[in-house]
Amino acid sequence: MGNKTRTALGLAIAATLGATAADAALYSATLTSFQTFSNNGASNGNITSSTATWQYDDVTGIMTQSGGTLNVRFTTTPTTTLFRYLTTGLTIGAGGAASATTYTCQEGNFGGNVGANLCGNYTFGANYANDSTLVYSGSSVTRTMGGDDAALGPPQSVADLGGMSTVSWVGTTLTLSNGVCTLSPAANCTTITGAPLYNKGMQLVFNAGPQAVVPVPAAAWLLGPAVLAAGRFARRRKIS
Repeated sequence: MGNKTRTALGLAIAATLGATAADAALYSATLTSFQTFSNNGASNGNITSSTATWQYDDVTGIMTQSGGTLNVRFTTTPTTTLFRYLTTGLTIGAGGAASATTYTCQEGNFGGNVGANLCGNYTFGANYANDSTLVYSGSSVTRTMGGDDAALGPPQSVADLGGMSTVSWVGTTLTLSNGVCTLSPAANCTTITGAPLYNKGMQLVFNAGPQAVVPVPAAAWLLGPAVLAAGRFARRRKIS
């Protein structure tokens, strides 16, 4: 193989791999805000104890928890905890279902004082006693209602993070949300303090600057087209 042929082969491979790295990239991301919406307004979770690391695929729109533990604490006062979300291996985005290696909603010290389990989404009933059980295992949850407890809806689960989509990426600020307005008319959501658009769902904001690109390793099969291109170039040289 002559020098020109080897050069053509090298350029073809470099061009193929270079295009792939540019077209499919993972961006390192840092969670900066975790917000939930309700009829009472928007609530900002405390993420100072979170050790989660993240990567965002700009082609698929998928955000993946690549390491650590997501730890989000919701409070009414510094010493009064509503509940805490703990996840590992969380994957969200592209409007699809959320998945996780583990997901736990950890009950705080507030619900019991008002006769409710906030993670389980049920009230204790007239006897003011928690007669039900709530068990998180892996990414699943099992709730068994007992006594005169009354379910208000499904228990909190990883499914609550489903339907997340990228709503904006301005500079280094990347926002994913599954927030919706279920009020009728929808304009009523604009009157909720701190939640001008939604009364249900969540919103996560990340710092995902383009300066943090981590190129996706090129697949071995990409070498095939490059080699074929170089081969065709070599044959044309011989014919001419």
